[in-house]
Amino acid sequence: MVKFSLSTSFILMNIINKKCKLSLQLITISVICMIMLMNLSLNFTLLSNMFMMDSLSFIMIMLTMISTSLIFLSSSNLKNISYTMIPIFIILLMTFSSKNMLLFYIMFEMVLIPTMILITMNGKQPERLQASIYLIMYTVMASLPLLMMIISSNSNNSFTFNKIKLLKFSLIIFIMLAFLVKMPMYLTHLWLPKAHVEAPLEGSMILAAVLLKLGGYGIIRFSPMCITLMNKINYWIISISLIGATTTSLNCIRQKDLKSLIAYSSVAHMGFVLTSLFTMNYMGLTGAIIMMIAHGLVSSALFLLVNDLYYKYHTRNILMFKGLMSLMPNITFWWFMFTALNMSAPPSISTMSEIMMMSSLISWNNNSLILIFLMSIMAASFSLMMFVNIIHNKNSSMLISINTEQKIFLSLFIHFIPTLLIIMKLELFI
Repeated sequence: MVKFSLSTSFILMNIINKKCKLSLQLITISVICMIMLMNLSLNFTLLSNMFMMDSLSFIMIMLTMISTSLIFLSSSNLKNISYTMIPIFIILLMTFSSKNMLLFYIMFEMVLIPTMILITMNGKQPERLQASIYLIMYTVMASLPLLMMIISSNSNNSFTFNKIKLLKFSLIIFIMLAFLVKMPMYLTHLWLPKAHVEAPLEGSMILAAVLLKLGGYGIIRFSPMCITLMNKINYWIISISLIGATTTSLNCIRQKDLKSLIAYSSVAHMGFVLTSLFTMNYMGLTGAIIMMIAHGLVSSALFLLVNDLYYKYHTRNILMFKGLMSLMPNITFWWFMFTALNMSAPPSISTMSEIMMMSSLISWNNNSLILIFLMSIMAASFSLMMFVNIIHNKNSSMLISINTEQKIFLSLFIHFIPTLLIIMKLELFI
């Protein structure tokens, strides 16, 4: 295992540009972590006074490390981006490893500051200021009730202690509202498309890959403390999320902006994750964790592909792209692969996660089958529509562009491989 990790690291050193020393180090760490994930079982818990690492924390930290290293690899503006990306990376590591609820809340909110700076300082359109205000207003205002709950709960604010104690807190929506907005749940999702569209490539990738997963992570951490009250609101949450996932998938079909299309598809996927978390079912929980990993990798890669097209043609309008199959056959291959993964085609972890989440929803209530069917059809429809419009048709107005950088292909390859390999090691999650 050590020999393989060293040889892989050496190959990556030769491929990557010598200027990107930071991305080289992070990719080496990520490769070693991937090998650890494939070779070790995660039945362990490390505890200290302030920090903890169990299997869920380890998976999320792995996703953060891999995503951050791929962002550094894919970026063409590394010098300016590193001032915000490195604080985001450090804060996310502390968030996923914090044992104390108050420390978790502080880190959960602190990550918004460098994210807002990333959107406002490096975005291109003037609307980026409005997008950053939306981001702050939605997330901070929704998380203030969570702070009130943490302060009023008790002096001992550790996750492990409160799992045993079970809080007698009647207003469960106060606890969950911060995480529902962060996911985001339908009706509280308006900040996400704006933030994605106005953010630079690095901002879109870190938002899709890790920051949306903070909501799901928080729900998993806090749900044992109020499990007796979850049944009071799960009908509302699941109903809104299922209807929202279907309507946002319908909305994707009429989108002209490619970035906006992928942002709305993220809302649909996260809505499906939210439904399975609130079924209070072990299979639903497992499927949601796997889907968070799959969506983090696939959505990040799709934003990278859109940015590649924008860099070449200076537009993201889907009506402007025709016949890329004859102009760029190598990029066409990656468009096909990640579009297939976005609609959960086998043999990927997306397929397994959707099967698990559908099973948990149908076992919770048979009537959800109709909306699940509609949601799956709509997700496949907008993915196929996007692919067919970009890749096929006649290319009378399209011009041959500059070649794609080699590091983009390397980044897409590293995005793609875990989605296939992890399905061989599903006992890590089950």
